[in-house]
Amino acid sequence: MKNQYQDKDTLFDDLDEVVLPTALATMSNAAMNVLYHQTKKMMGRIVDYKELRMIYACAMKEIKTKFDILNTEFNLQYHRNPINSIQTRLKSTASIIEKLAKLNIPVDIENVDDTNPDDFVPADVVPEDIAQLSFTSGSTGNPKVVGLTHSNLLGLVEGAQFYKPVILPGYTFYGFLPLYHIYGVVINIIVPVCLQGKLLLQPVLKPQEFLKDFKQYKPEVIPAVPRIWEVFYKKIVDAAKQKHAWTLMRVVVSLRHVLRAIGLGFVVDKVTKPIHDLFGGNTKVLVSAGATLKPSIRKFYERLGFVVGDCYGLTETTGPGNFNFAFRRPDGSMYYAGPLTGNEIKIHNPNKEGIGEIWIRGNMVMPGYIDNDQANAEAFEDGWFKTGDIGMLDRKRRLIVKGRQKQVIVLDSGKNVYPDELEDLYLQNEEILAAAVFEYVIKGKIVPYAVFQVKPGTSIERVEFLIKKSNLAIAQYKWVKHFAITEEELPQTSAKKIKHFAVRKMLDDGAFKRADA
Repeated sequence: MKNQYQDKDTLFDDLDEVVLPTALATMSNAAMNVLYHQTKKMMGRIVDYKELRMIYACAMKEIKTKFDILNTEFNLQYHRNPINSIQTRLKSTASIIEKLAKLNIPVDIENVDDTNPDDFVPADVVPEDIAQLSFTSGSTGNPKVVGLTHSNLLGLVEGAQFYKPVILPGYTFYGFLPLYHIYGVVINIIVPVCLQGKLLLQPVLKPQEFLKDFKQYKPEVIPAVPRIWEVFYKKIVDAAKQKHAWTLMRVVVSLRHVLRAIGLGFVVDKVTKPIHDLFGGNTKVLVSAGATLKPSIRKFYERLGFVVGDCYGLTETTGPGNFNFAFRRPDGSMYYAGPLTGNEIKIHNPNKEGIGEIWIRGNMVMPGYIDNDQANAEAFEDGWFKTGDIGMLDRKRRLIVKGRQKQVIVLDSGKNVYPDELEDLYLQNEEILAAAVFEYVIKGKIVPYAVFQVKPGTSIERVEFLIKKSNLAIAQYKWVKHFAITEEELPQTSAKKIKHFAVRKMLDDGAFKRADA
């Protein structure tokens, strides 16, 4: 039978309860997996941690062991044509290849393997063995090697079953996230398989291409990073304002429950249908991870009728350490948030506002960094993994992340200012496309300073007006009074997080138009 996805790279497997365990066993030995007894030896003798972000090693039936060297800082052209890109880097990787050859490990990244499948046997592993090695980004320090076990991956598989009431078998996941990031591994490989879904892969990272695919293939689940959801939010708002319908939209979606209760649900549907059609008209679930999703953005999409899975996690927690994910369970009760089954989350040493460091423990937390006793001593306490992020739990146990502990702005008065909170506030202005708030010293005093990416033609005076208006919603000590603007995109990581340290350096170098100049 002709497959409607035949012109795309697709994972389209209808798995039943008998096939599923075999598929998971195969998967855990496949993508991004490294046999510990081989890799530990190689890591010390071959790999330069700063140059090499990840090693793939597949040890499974019908797939020859190969190594694909991926650097997270490769540009888009690399991902479009990895073979040619790798060939251009052969000179710089020659020494690694030579060392692999001396260890009698073949390296072949171009030719199809013709080895007899019968010559391969399943790897002899136990759940506690290391299954995957990943490098942390190193954006806030030296990169570390995270060792995730088969047990960690299977813990993710078991925890994902909880979301079956909202992510149904047969749902299509739209995949465009890079596989060198834990989020891409989780949502592009593991979850579609273990929830018996389908995966449509799009190699081009352009929102215009996404919209074409949404209309053609109508996916039920769309995972993305917060930056993508912010871009779509701005486009939706701009389009509504151009049609003079923004105020009406806000009122209708805010009163959606009341309108449906009194038989006016068709009004809600009329307002929200064009937006659902933008995503293909069949989308049920939007997933966000890789960075912090602003609460205002999450609420916006929820009010439009989407189920929003707002994930918090790290490579060290096998991805989703906690999910803000509001949906109705089979018994009719509402579920709002929590860690995956087998895991716990707590706010350590909270202040009077309930804000403290986020700690996690459970079957998805790594056993430790590879060959880094000092980092492990700093990262663990009484079995809890100390994430280095700060946040709080609201009354529905939803996790609100305030940012990295290292990025909290401590004023001369001793009060704390949280950059994420301010960025969320200012991004609610349509002329502001991106924001970076960080600690800065002005005339000897520590202040919160902001750099805004603005729409073309937006003036300093206009931004100053918007900031003053937004400041009325928060305590005066948090107000941003010093800022700069640019029409250029702010520097970002591969997960579309703003690189605050890079923005600050650019500010010092005079790259932005300053309001206080």
